Amino acid sequence: MKNLALLLGITTVLNTAQAQDTLSVLFIGNSFTFMNDMPTMFKEIAISKGKTVHVEHVTEGGKSMDWHSKQERTYKTINSRSWDYIILQEHSNTPAQPDSKTEKISLPFFKQIADSIRKNCDCTQIMLYMTWGYKNGNSQWAEINTYETMQARISNTYLKYTDLLQAQVSPVGMVWSQFRKSYPAIELYDPDNFHPSKYGSYLSASTFFAAIFGESTYGSMYYAGLDPYTAEMIQLTASQVVLNNLNQWRLIYNNNKLYPAFDVVIKGNQVNFQNRSEGYTEVEWDFGNGSVSRELNPSIRLPKGKYTVKLTIKNNCKSRVLFRNIVVD
Repeated sequence: MKNLALLLGITTVLNTAQAQDTLSVLFIGNSFTFMNDMPTMFKEIAISKGKTVHVEHVTEGGKSMDWHSKQERTYKTINSRSWDYIILQEHSNTPAQPDSKTEKISLPFFKQIADSIRKNCDCTQIMLYMTWGYKNGNSQWAEINTYETMQARISNTYLKYTDLLQAQVSPVGMVWSQFRKSYPAIELYDPDNFHPSKYGSYLSASTFFAAIFGESTYGSMYYAGLDPYTAEMIQLTASQVVLNNLNQWRLIYNNNKLYPAFDVVIKGNQVNFQNRSEGYTEVEWDFGNGSVSRELNPSIRLPKGKYTVKLTIKNNCKSRVLFRNIVVD
């Protein structure tokens, strides 16, 4: 086949170049998010797995969605770009309260922030940060005075919110629960018995990687200074809980992703392009000679020379660009 192509004077250029997407993630929450610089842990895990990510966070210790809903900084950051993911984390104790209370002090503010996110970019995926119960529960209310009962209420509230907001959830609390059972000697809690230790924050970051990318965290060589064995057990637990229960966490991986790709067939001065892209609604070609086209699979005659072809694809969320060098001889 190769010899036949050469005899016919045809050159086929396969799509060996791919555009690397940068996935943008914004965390909105409090110290359960920023302790031990968890967003950076997530970023470093992603980088170690070959991802390109941009990560920011808007966080303040002890604050709630009610507080964030009144902060100019929160909205300014939401509106600063078209985010791929925005993570929302409520005050740790609030989701464990009775439904009659959370429907007044929590849910309306989730809705308010979610509306602002979608107004800025309808394609942003909202993901809720399911946190964990306190180590010994909350003694101020008999209904949640054990870890197990507190975790159950937190989990149920976040799952309910997930459906009401048409969002996804990162089940950190459920990974936490599984890891507590499997490895009781590993301390996930800070000495205050509420906040995460470094192990706990690494567990959160590992869970977010699996939830956002739909891939196992296992195999990441970024251990955040933890001993490799424990870090790998955390990676495995997070991946198993997330990836074995995708429907439960409402994790659907379409997210309006764009994949630019194309093949080229050159015969003499005739250059034919075959668009292999996915997820687009608009396409534009720049052939590197001053000519442009919006055809799906364009053809053009080019004089001998070297050209840099630029393919831009768009959907209602974003655009992606792929450059390719070709030679006409």
